[in-house]
Amino acid sequence: MDISIERRANAPDASGDAVVELAVKGRIDAETGVELEHAVAEELRRGHHAIRLDCTNVSFLSSAGIRVLFNVHRAAKTAGAWCLIGAASEPVARVLELTRLAPMLREPQLQASPGTGSRGQSPSGDAATAAAGNGPADVCVGRIFFVGLEPPGSGGLTGQVVGASDAALLGSAAGRPVETPSRPVPRHAFGLGLAGLADDSLASIAGEMVAACGAVFHRAPQPFAAIDYSLGEGSLVPTVRLASGLIWEGLPRGRAGFEPADDEPAVRFDELAAALLEHSQADCLALVVVAEVHGIVGVELIRPLAEATATDNPRSRDPAVTSRWLSFSREPVHARHTALIVGVVTRGNPAGTLAQFVRPLGAGGPSGHAHAAIFPLRPLKRGTVDLAATVADLAASEPLAVMHLLGDPQPVLGSGQSELVRGCCWFAPLSVAGPSRSLGGDA
Repeated sequence: MDISIERRANAPDASGDAVVELAVKGRIDAETGVELEHAVAEELRRGHHAIRLDCTNVSFLSSAGIRVLFNVHRAAKTAGAWCLIGAASEPVARVLELTRLAPMLREPQLQASPGTGSRGQSPSGDAATAAAGNGPADVCVGRIFFVGLEPPGSGGLTGQVVGASDAALLGSAAGRPVETPSRPVPRHAFGLGLAGLADDSLASIAGEMVAACGAVFHRAPQPFAAIDYSLGEGSLVPTVRLASGLIWEGLPRGRAGFEPADDEPAVRFDELAAALLEHSQADCLALVVVAEVHGIVGVELIRPLAEATATDNPRSRDPAVTSRWLSFSREPVHARHTALIVGVVTRGNPAGTLAQFVRPLGAGGPSGHAHAAIFPLRPLKRGTVDLAATVADLAASEPLAVMHLLGDPQPVLGSGQSELVRGCCWFAPLSVAGPSRSLGGDA
């Protein structure tokens, strides 16, 4: 007998939050259990954190089925949620009692959802409380619900643009960067740009790079490149050579969990940046995000800069030429993966040092420059988490891609914006010093 899973109307739990109830009918065994795992995973992906299983119509529970129930319970717990059996048929109840798993997998009573309060409510305060620096608050800003929003305080961070901006570098006649020395990326440093990990010429190795918490992820400038990486361990500190990029030191002290408000499926990256700028009242923010991906829109450099000429380079206005240099996502990619995003966001189009480093993230919104490293899906707890531990957990798996995020607002044919299901962000005001080096030669 096949399994069927009915998603019933939400019912409130003890705290008033919505509980998703999944009514399961049929057998839960090795063959059918995967459907239940997928159903629970989908609810977690949507940001639901209270899941009740109605197993009154389950006729058979095998040992493999027990493993399935344990897996969905563990997956929910890892994400800061709960998934428990609210009602059980006699066969299910008997097996759970015999295996002594009933106390773990059955719901003893209506439980409060993990986290604080329901969406749009704040048990510890509201937006004004958070802005005043009086501790974490749950805040709804437009289409984004922030969980445990903590302001960055009065202290800001200082960053430095290294080399040329991407725009100046890729628009130069020869496209060959100055050979900058290696620089360390310790655990308290963050960075993004076009860089290399090796000692070869930057013109040959400079590709998309993102660095955070002692981990550096790099994509070589070639089609279908595997992602290389260097992780800080013990006294080993990764080093990078930047052709063009931004480095800052210090952990952003503002942080918040985030998820879509109401029934929105995802959070747009440009709207997330705009909400954080508005909340912090800063003109420029350092931003780090770890989130489950709904879809990433971005670009990858697929040829080394050593091959650039005045007429054949990534900044050419000829789409046929550009397509030989840059691989654009034709549609949002990497859904159901986890992204580590490092970037800088500003109000509008800034003057000075950042003018050539940032571009509009969306129509009428903030500007920014952000790179994302993509990993297999790793469940995230709801609300705020420890950034260093989270990056270390991601780095334990193989990175799949490193991309420069873009907004593609073209009607119909445009790819749109990068969208995130839910995650955590860290942010702080950022002041940026001028380039430590500039292009030479034909620049």
